[in-house]
Amino acid sequence: MSIFFNAFLNFFKKVKAKKNKTRRNSHHESVDNRSCTNTSHTSNHILSNASEGRNFQFIDGRRFNGDNGVDYLLPNDNDEADRLHQQHWIIRYVFQGNYHAPLKDQLEKGIAVLDAGCGPATWTFDMAESYPNSQFTGIDVSFVFPEAIRPPNVDFHICNVSKEIPFADDSFDYFHQRLLVFALTKEQWQNALKNAYRVLKPGGFIELVETNANCYHMGPEMAAMQKVLTDLMTMRTMLPNPGFLLEELLSEAGFINFNFQTVHIPINHTSKVGELWWKDLMHGYEGIRPMLVLGNPAFEDIKYYEDYVERISQECIQYKTDFVFYIAYAQKPF
Repeated sequence: MSIFFNAFLNFFKKVKAKKNKTRRNSHHESVDNRSCTNTSHTSNHILSNASEGRNFQFIDGRRFNGDNGVDYLLPNDNDEADRLHQQHWIIRYVFQGNYHAPLKDQLEKGIAVLDAGCGPATWTFDMAESYPNSQFTGIDVSFVFPEAIRPPNVDFHICNVSKEIPFADDSFDYFHQRLLVFALTKEQWQNALKNAYRVLKPGGFIELVETNANCYHMGPEMAAMQKVLTDLMTMRTMLPNPGFLLEELLSEAGFINFNFQTVHIPINHTSKVGELWWKDLMHGYEGIRPMLVLGNPAFEDIKYYEDYVERISQECIQYKTDFVFYIAYAQKPF
């Protein structure tokens, strides 16, 4: 356990220090919306085109993606990037690794990897450091990449995985996507997996790591909160429980040789991991509050909302609530 936390703290301190320097040098709030942009050039070029992927809207002091056709419910600001950095290290510890597809030998020799919805690219960078012979490409709808500290075997594109993506057929050996439950409608899920199928080489692997909006063994306060969330998602034609549908979605897209597993994380009980995961969930509740207000106007009152979330934290201890990951990998036919 100590090795994991020391690694997490050391890496996160380095990333945060460099990211803070970048923030001071590149603060933009622009509103251009291009379909897809490559950012694998010099930092000066990036800054001169910083409007790419920066169509934002601000709600209650939090920054959200402002593009039409992007339904992502969580913010895309620096605070959310910090949460995702920390979340990655917890997930890696719980999974005892960064991936499940049988690709260790290939990654060590060198393959092409696409990380869809990469966000601040913590998984991308961690994998790139572990497998320097492989080439990693991250894509996201928002410019949230820490370009100033980009490893030489990483590049980024600003684009939407559920729309046209700028890669030739059969370009990648491995397609990775994690936790887009709050980002995609059902149609967008289908389009994203069609894109994944197209850009993967024959025999290439896709790996999806997802969750459902509802947790196991919820208390009444948490169940009511998640009901507001699932109603909001349903109203937007999103899938509140994609974890249950991974096999159906992958099969529909043409993939074969499925492998599925679930991993439970305790929420605020049993272990240090449970405490850390509650902090991540609480941080997520803070970020998504502006959206939840649409379903429950009482959440507009910050004190009321904070007290509500605190009651959920105690419920999780009492009811032994679990968060569940649904992990699936499959292959494109040869």
